[in-house]
Amino acid sequence: MPGLAYLGIVFAIPLIYAIGITFFDWNLLRPDLGIKFVGLKNYIDILTEVQTWNTIGRTLYFVIGAVGIELILGTAIALLLNRDFPGTDIVSSVVLAPFMMAPIVVGFVWRFLLNRTFGPLVHLFSSLGLDFLTSPPIFANGDLVIPAIITMDVWQFTPFVVLVVLAGLKSLSTQYYEAAEVDGASRWQMFWYITLPLLKPTLLVAAVIRTLTALRIFDTIMVTTQGGPGYSSEVLSFFAYRLGFESYEMGSAGTVGIIILTLALIFTLFYIKIVGVESE
Repeated sequence: MPGLAYLGIVFAIPLIYAIGITFFDWNLLRPDLGIKFVGLKNYIDILTEVQTWNTIGRTLYFVIGAVGIELILGTAIALLLNRDFPGTDIVSSVVLAPFMMAPIVVGFVWRFLLNRTFGPLVHLFSSLGLDFLTSPPIFANGDLVIPAIITMDVWQFTPFVVLVVLAGLKSLSTQYYEAAEVDGASRWQMFWYITLPLLKPTLLVAAVIRTLTALRIFDTIMVTTQGGPGYSSEVLSFFAYRLGFESYEMGSAGTVGIIILTLALIFTLFYIKIVGVESE
């Protein structure tokens, strides 16, 4: 009972408050207007705006792109680190280092790397004849800004997938591989028919966690682009921030927060369905 009470205080009450605020018109700059009950007006206004759907599409583009690359790259690196070779500890430390950084620090690091005046990556692109990638600057290029943010996210959070998948690999029984080796199976066949199926629950856990955190990305965008150029890098979390802390429309900002929660639930239910199908 004490545990349930704690969960109720920490999770249920803020959630109820967050949902409740979406039914009111509350502008912090106009306290004289008070807090007015408007029912579903905030939802109707937000969901009928073209900009909202563009932001949702942009958010899905980022989430699916970043999480997909992280799962593939993280699994590949975990398979390499699962083998014993000289310098394993050093390589593991280097690979996992970006995950130890705060997202805001990652934003500053990449803003330096892609600085048009002294950024090392910009000079590298120039030396390779890839000036079109930096003219205009990447963070000011509407076509490249989301891929750039995906790259930052992949750089920071692929190590998380590596940790999860590596833990899953360490837990696999060697009996399956010994039997497959006796039957003359190749390494590729062992991976495809043994390792990958056994890793599916682990990969799905990594996908769920990364999807939920990717939906809330804010720090790196604030440091690097602040949602620009224009609205080219504005995702739902930044949209909610702009409504709540620039326009001070708390009801509208809460509505966007509920949209984020809804997307998180949809992704989670999708993953749970996959796990349920695979486990039958």
